Amino acid sequence: MKITDTSDLWWKTAVVYCLDVETFLDSNGDGVGDLQGLAERIDYLSQLGVTCLWLMPFYPTPDRDDGYDVSDFYGVDPRLGNHGDLVEVIRTARDRGMRVIVDLVINHTSDRHPWFVAAKRSVNSPFRDYYVWRDDAPPKGQKNAVFPGQANGIWGKDEKSGQWYQHSFYEHQPDLNIANPRVRDEIAKVIGFWLQLGISGFRVDAVPFLLEIPEGANIPEPHDLLRDIRRFLQRRSSEAILLGEVNLPYETQAQYFGGENGDELTMQFDFVGMQSLYLSFARKDPAPLIAALRARPALGSEVQWANFLRNHDELTLDKLSDGERQEVFDAFAPDERQRVFGRGITRRLPRCSTAIRGEFGWPTVCCSLCRVRRCCSTARRSVWVRTSRSSVAKPCGHRCSGPRIATEASRMPRRAGSSLAHLPMGTHRSTSTWPRSSRTADRCCTSSALSPSGTVSLRSWGGAPFR
Repeated sequence: MKITDTSDLWWKTAVVYCLDVETFLDSNGDGVGDLQGLAERIDYLSQLGVTCLWLMPFYPTPDRDDGYDVSDFYGVDPRLGNHGDLVEVIRTARDRGMRVIVDLVINHTSDRHPWFVAAKRSVNSPFRDYYVWRDDAPPKGQKNAVFPGQANGIWGKDEKSGQWYQHSFYEHQPDLNIANPRVRDEIAKVIGFWLQLGISGFRVDAVPFLLEIPEGANIPEPHDLLRDIRRFLQRRSSEAILLGEVNLPYETQAQYFGGENGDELTMQFDFVGMQSLYLSFARKDPAPLIAALRARPALGSEVQWANFLRNHDELTLDKLSDGERQEVFDAFAPDERQRVFGRGITRRLPRCSTAIRGEFGWPTVCCSLCRVRRCCSTARRSVWVRTSRSSVAKPCGHRCSGPRIATEASRMPRRAGSSLAHLPMGTHRSTSTWPRSSRTADRCCTSSALSPSGTVSLRSWGGAPFR
């Protein structure tokens, strides 16, 4: 890529830092991180080499799923600040050469979102069809593939009407019905709203679930939704990107880029490469990672793989074979209590053994075109901030065409004043230590407009672009 391309293809060489505003920096002493605290540390992040901030959900929420149960797509949780504070973060970051992307969680809402509250009032509510319902009881023994053992199937009962609503995730997160044109209108308005405030794109949550068409809906090509979103996004902001969470095999994952046209997701996390990297660490052999990188489908110039070590979720190992997964468990999670759902490792960063440190150095993020041994031994300063649940990887210094994703070691258990002595050399700590305070269960936003009408539309579903 030419140096002159880096301004409009900024995401090709971006260093992305994922952070949770609630746990980053508390500026007013109330025990909760906030946007003002984040604004105060923009220079710190810039000095670390970060070029793009990925803000995890900061929307109003009952907080039963770490903020991914959104009760207002247009709001800012009042404990974190307000829209003015967010704009100040965006403006200050831009002044330091950093862009900001935010989570786009449109597969479901909180069951306390005004849409779902209105939908439950009556089967004749105009918001009833915003969600997916069935009249008959679901089959017995239903399973939840996303949270096995944590959620009971994918159907919850509305006692008032006797109908059942679909929830691919937790029961308190009813799925939106994307076959409904009015829901697609709302998605477009949400995207347009945040773009207008100056953000540079979205990390799109659970993309495969978003494209699951309700039974009986006449939708010939679900991927047209992503194409419509991409067209609308780039008409409103030519620099904006869609970074998708698509944890699927390579051959299927490539479809979410839009094939040869490259007109759907701009970037996707390379889950297969990430899991192969951990297998390489466990074996002290780069061969698994090399094999994964060679197996990646070739991409056009308008799309890009996002290389990462891990992000805010638990470390998933679902693309490894049972034997390979056990090798990684033995190396990084010998205690079964460190494992989740039988396929992953808890959100606390697994520590590298002395042997692996000696072979590779402290792992951070490997560039796609660098040799594994050299890159891992060069990028030694992995910064894991236990107190603020943040981490950042310094750029490795090698020339490469791929972005380097510096991710947050977030959502891991912690306590105020916890020791940092066990962390690797190069660790920095936040200026504040405080316990995470839970959000009150009855807090939800009631300010969302209930009007189902919109000025922009996804009704065309692959036909004419948004209005």
